[in-house]
Amino acid sequence: MSSLARWLGRPVPVDPVHQAGSELRSQVRHLEIRARRAMESGLSGHYQSAFKGRGLEFEEVREYRSGDDIRTIAWNVTARTGQLHVKRYREERDLTVLLLVDLSASTRFGSKVMTVHDLIAEVASLFALAASRRDRVGAVLFDDSVRSLIPPRAGWRHGLRVVREVLGAAPAGRGTAVEDAVAAAGRLLHRRGVVILLVDRTCELPRRSLAALAGRHEVVVVRVGDALLERGADSDPLPVADAETGRRWTVGRTRLGGDRVAMPGVDVVNLRTDDDYLPAIQALLERRERRRAR
Repeated sequence: MSSLARWLGRPVPVDPVHQAGSELRSQVRHLEIRARRAMESGLSGHYQSAFKGRGLEFEEVREYRSGDDIRTIAWNVTARTGQLHVKRYREERDLTVLLLVDLSASTRFGSKVMTVHDLIAEVASLFALAASRRDRVGAVLFDDSVRSLIPPRAGWRHGLRVVREVLGAAPAGRGTAVEDAVAAAGRLLHRRGVVILLVDRTCELPRRSLAALAGRHEVVVVRVGDALLERGADSDPLPVADAETGRRWTVGRTRLGGDRVAMPGVDVVNLRTDDDYLPAIQALLERRERRRAR
């Protein structure tokens, strides 16, 4: 039995909000408020424009207005009525958005107000709530293996369930099974969908697998890092240890994580725990929006 099949057909897990108590419920409510504000500030519109639906669906025929594209003129209706008419279409969304969320032990690190896991969880939650307004959303949670799978469904309540599962999961494991998570996404998505991989920036990405996935789906990689590991300390070098492998090294002023991770058809955005992530996410969506308009 495949690792993916183990999770399909399992009973719906107990809501982690009720298990974790008031602290997690408060965190979910706070994040929901942040997400709603981000949606109202225009992020929702950028999200809808940034990811393609499956096609166009005929909506209506109406009289021509100044500025309408002449290629949409309905010639049969125009000839019958003697007045210019155009065909109007709306995008048929029917999108499935799948979040691949890194829960490996290395994401517990954080030198500022939040850890790498905190930021991964918050950005994943923002995408989940944005998608749940019109699309189906699901998630693959992984550490050194695929830990759990939330089947894609539509609706705001299901989006909140994804948020609660992500926020309620504690980082663990002795590795980062990105390859397994990408393979699970490929098996789970039967139609063209959107895959958003949120991963610790120190993790090695499976470039070939991601490029292959991008040939069938839209793929976004969100890499989250910490300023201390990337830039080093402002004072003396600091000893650190890898939470997954136990390897030890010294963080100095010259340590810097790479920003350039080019893969065909894959959008990559780099975030840091000491920066506001919303401008970077909005810039990503606007880039995709401009590409679609060409």
